[in-house]
Order: sequence, then structure tokens, then C-alpha cells
Amino acid sequence: MTNRMAVITGAGQGSGRAIAQRLAQDGIHALLVGRTASKLQDTAEAIAAAGGEATARALDVTDDAAVAGFGAELDGKTLDILINCAGDWLISPLADTSNAQLDHILRVNLRAPYILSRVLLPNLRRSDNASIINIGSLVTAISAPMVSAYTAAKAGLQGMTKSLAAELKPDRIRVVMISPGPADTPMRAAASPGIDKSILVQPETIAEMTHTIATLPRGITTSDFVLYSMSWE
Repeated sequence: MTNRMAVITGAGQGSGRAIAQRLAQDGIHALLVGRTASKLQDTAEAIAAAGGEATARALDVTDDAAVAGFGAELDGKTLDILINCAGDWLISPLADTSNAQLDHILRVNLRAPYILSRVLLPNLRRSDNASIINIGSLVTAISAPMVSAYTAAKAGLQGMTKSLAAELKPDRIRVVMISPGPADTPMRAAASPGIDKSILVQPETIAEMTHTIATLPRGITTSDFVLYSMSWE
């Protein structure tokens, strides 16, 4: 086992869960973050059963005070990997999208990763090989209808990732965004019932790519990229 630690948001299900499990396989302690304690505990138990180490921490990443409190809990500790995976989806035409819906999508998918990255930056700076990996979406590479709010949030996340990568380069903190195509997750199933599963990316594939980036040698990084099924048209 190593002494490395990763914070993974959205770790209760889907890609976040798969990423946490993959990192734990490598001996990295997975600090599981999400809104639903029972789902986080289930992930933690699965990791423990496989011989890994995990801690569940229920947290609403859109709650500034709660995030600040989380940062205080980690004060003085070393964080090697931050995975901003928590997100939400909205399929709605512009004319039917309310201000409240827009604000929610921006808070979860863009504002929360920004603030969490800022709060945990002192911890990341203590690591000798730190990574911030943001989970984006294929919508930043293609033009899709009915997802303007979601696309705006993920495009903002992409811009933030690139700027932060340049800003933290002197600290040798890599900042990368993975933009998967539709993934076989509960969120996708809820958003698109009956979707053709042949076009879906498996969460384990996203997890493997995340692990590869997070374990690159110090001082080595990669550009943001998309990850999608060849059945996608």
C-alpha cells in the first residue's frame, strides 16, 4: 500500500465509483465524496472487500460552507489526486429552461469543481506528484441540441481546466479534463431511458484512463481529450 490519497466526488455511483475503485486497486486511499451517505458507504465496502482503503464523506459540493468545512478537516494533510466527477444533466430546450435549472447545472458542473479545487489546492501543493482531473463531456467537442445549459457548464469546465493547467504548471500539478461520450451510468439511464448501450462508454474505461493520467511521472502531463465509443455516429 502507498500513502497516497485521492478525493473523488460523485463516488457513490457511476464513473465516480469506478474511478475510486480503480485508484484503490493501486493502493491509493480513496476519500469518497457525494451527497448520499449510503451510496458512499456501499462503495467504501466494495473497495474494502477488494483489499483497498476508502473513507466515505457525505458532502454537497454545491454547499460553500460544507466544502470549506471539508477543507478544514484536511488542513495540513497531503492530497495527491482530486477527481471532480460529481455532476448533473439536463435535457431541455432553451425556451423551457428556467433560471433555477440553469443555476443548478452551472453550480454542480462548473462552480463546484472550481471552488473545491481552490479549497484543496494547499493540500495538493504538499504532494510530490499531484493531479486535478475534471470529468467533462463529449458535448465540448460536438454540437448537440437540447443540452445548452449542460454544454455551457462543461465548456466552462474545459476553459477552467486549461487555465488552471497553465497556472499550476510551475507547481508541477497536472490539470487535465477527460471528456467521455455517453457513459453507462445511472445518470445517463435516467436522462436517456432506452438508449442504445452500444454507444455507451463503460465507467471502468473512464476509470482506467483517469488512473493512467493520475499516475504519470512527476512533471509529465497530457492534453485534454475525448473518450467515446466507435459506434457513436
